Amino acid sequence: MTGALKLWAASLVAAFTVTCAHAAEPTPAPPPPPPPPEPIFFVHVGALGVFTLPNAQPEGGGVFGVLGGSGATLTNVAIRPNYTLGLEAGYFITPNIALALSAGVPPLIHIKAENLNLTPLLGTNLLGSARYGPLALLLQYHFTSFGAIQPYFGVGGAYVVQFANISDGILRNFSIDNNFAFVLQGGVDYMLTPNWGVFADLKKAIYFNPDFQGELLNTNIHVRTLGSLDPWVVSAGVTFKY
Repeated sequence: MTGALKLWAASLVAAFTVTCAHAAEPTPAPPPPPPPPEPIFFVHVGALGVFTLPNAQPEGGGVFGVLGGSGATLTNVAIRPNYTLGLEAGYFITPNIALALSAGVPPLIHIKAENLNLTPLLGTNLLGSARYGPLALLLQYHFTSFGAIQPYFGVGGAYVVQFANISDGILRNFSIDNNFAFVLQGGVDYMLTPNWGVFADLKKAIYFNPDFQGELLNTNIHVRTLGSLDPWVVSAGVTFKY
């Protein structure tokens, strides 16, 4: 029995030694989680302001020039900043290059004459009003190497549709023609999560030169001229990437 006890004791010591050796080995670290998939789509939704600065400048001798020889001269027109809800949706062709469509809920603008010498007689310098909706198609490059801060730049074109022309001023049958414009864009997304964040965006419309026209008051004197608006478009809000 002594030999058996010695064999059993040796086996127990060997098993304990192996168990301790395994326990002393470090636990392997779990593999890192896979990176999140690159987004395919993005959406911007937020407040949008259109600033026609330093007013709507005339081209060729003053907006409307001299109104049909009536002696009513206009040297400029003024369009106050207007605000609406802006929307932009894009598709990532590559992780950095996107094609985006930008629009907004059509705002109402009032076009007023500056320095109109007949304003005291007419009681107003309002030429007319319009409800318009710009639609821009943009090719963008998004920088993704700065972590949560993701700037982008874009270039493209816009088509501005006049949904309603309102003759509520001194021009009867007042209208602004639909018009194309060239658009430059710069902005930044700040991602709070992989999918949600906030954004700020700035666009500049170039060569936005619509025709203004109408008849003076209750006469048949038709007035038409080319304006140069070229507004800045500023927006900020929420971004979603998926």
